[in-house]
Amino acid sequence: MKIGLFIGGAGSAGTLQDQIAQVVEAERAGFDSLWAAHIMDVDVMTMLSMAAEQTTRIEMGTAVTPTFLRHPIAMAQQALTLQNVANGRFTLGIGVNHKPVVENRLGMKFHRPWRHMFEYLNIIHALTREGKVDYQGEIFSADTQFTMPSLSEVPVLLAALGPRMLNTAGELADGTITWMTGTETLKSYIVPTINEAANKAGRKPPRIVAAVPLTVTDDRETAFKASDQYFGRYGQLPSYRAMLDREGVESSAEMALIGNEREVEEMLKEYSAAGVTDLAVQIFTAGSGIKDSSDRTMHFLSEMVGKF
Repeated sequence: MKIGLFIGGAGSAGTLQDQIAQVVEAERAGFDSLWAAHIMDVDVMTMLSMAAEQTTRIEMGTAVTPTFLRHPIAMAQQALTLQNVANGRFTLGIGVNHKPVVENRLGMKFHRPWRHMFEYLNIIHALTREGKVDYQGEIFSADTQFTMPSLSEVPVLLAALGPRMLNTAGELADGTITWMTGTETLKSYIVPTINEAANKAGRKPPRIVAAVPLTVTDDRETAFKASDQYFGRYGQLPSYRAMLDREGVESSAEMALIGNEREVEEMLKEYSAAGVTDLAVQIFTAGSGIKDSSDRTMHFLSEMVGKF
């Protein structure tokens, strides 16, 4: 199991330069990857393009870029441009987002999300693999050809929690990215569902990237309160609520990995045993009144790279 960092899950990850610096530091610390949430902050694909020029090894990915904000032609164009800058180190994570966000913030209708994603993926694949597309769907249509002199393959991961989306991720995408999903749900539902779909489609085993909040601390009570402050709101979204119910927990704050080094290492082993191929860790600070800091967590995680 590879170990990377995830930024933006707790809100803003800082200024544009702050976020670029986090990518550079993640590479310097030896992490396998860095994933950035594409929300109402800086445009992370632009940020990652800038970070790619300052790094040489680390994989970079979006987790995830909402599809309702971009036509698939625009998404493919931006992804290919970033992949060229990154020399093949970029992975595009996409998702339909959530109905309250799409309808209340964007003023758009959250209409037929599975069909939306199915057609979106088909157009993305045609453009990133062949540089041209002629597709007439029920929601999207695209008839164009890129004039880029060369194309670099762009792996695509799909944020998928429902069974239909998971099947599509296995059949068409390169894997999935989860958030607010525990080890029991991954082991008994997410991993077998997507693996079966990929196997039936004759495709290689997909990547399962699990994004998780984490802090290394001796003060569990304070850390849990901080987790509730940062991540409690996710439990109000129906798709995450369904995952929490499957896991048998009340609050999304319970999805945070909290404990000392020995305890957290055991938690990481559980994710690996559940079939997770990549862990994307959102480090969160456990409050200003305790001794532990994000430096302790960062140091611990960097030592865990390559152990699973």
